[in-house]
Amino acid sequence: MFRSIWEDISYQFRRGNIVMILICICIVFFLVFETLHLGFWSAKKDVWYYVNIYDRFALPLSFGSLLWQPWSLITFMFMHAGLSHIVFNMLCLYWFGEIYELYMREKRLLAIFIFGSLTGGILTMCISHLLPVLATSINNGHLVGASAGIFAVIFAATALNPEHRVNIWLIGEVAIKYVALVCFLISYVTIAGGNAGGMISHIGGAAFGYLYIISLRAGTDWFTFLDKIAGLFKPKSKLKATYVNTANRKDSPSDSEQKKLDLILDKIAKSGYNSLSKEEKDFLFKFSNK
Repeated sequence: MFRSIWEDISYQFRRGNIVMILICICIVFFLVFETLHLGFWSAKKDVWYYVNIYDRFALPLSFGSLLWQPWSLITFMFMHAGLSHIVFNMLCLYWFGEIYELYMREKRLLAIFIFGSLTGGILTMCISHLLPVLATSINNGHLVGASAGIFAVIFAATALNPEHRVNIWLIGEVAIKYVALVCFLISYVTIAGGNAGGMISHIGGAAFGYLYIISLRAGTDWFTFLDKIAGLFKPKSKLKATYVNTANRKDSPSDSEQKKLDLILDKIAKSGYNSLSKEEKDFLFKFSNK
């Protein structure tokens, strides 16, 4: 069984499925810290030992503390505060990441998640310094969770197609724009409910994801610098450039394939991804990997 699971995970990494890679990283972080917690508990050590280590990887609300643990700007987005926290977040990441990939494949998905998380985290730190009610938590407050990055993905997917239909248990089909709106309002009205930092980070992530897609549609890609950085590490090809007639290329979609793809995308927009048949899902997967 474990070998089969490992083979499935290895396949997702080889395939480069960003959503599954992010989910696996979050699960590994969670298991490592829970194992550490169990170890201190079984050795009857004071919980302070575990909390002190945990906080070294969580994002501190104090900018001064951040200077001593800059790595927490990355590690905090893969950490979670409990089982229900990680389960709910990973389900949301899977569902909405899948919707995003229908329209953009995996283009910029990783960047949206990471920079959406950073935007949410930094916004939380800034507001914590500005609001007197949160000032008392600056010195010992920390932020963990993938929620801000997930909100960025949710609102990026919404900006791509606000009318995309999703099935909600006990409710039925609704447009994704209403799901995003409810998520945003819940975060907004619960800021004063005891988890102000987390809710503020959701709003920051949501704003980042939505504004990025709006900017991209206007012709400005905020992440072109990533392509330039990646280009520095790519080996230069020694092959000479030659003209190729793309009309005869085997990997170019035929008219029938393009029509079939359009029909599938229309079906997804109206009825959701789960309405596709196995044949349609296989076709979409093969087409996206051409």
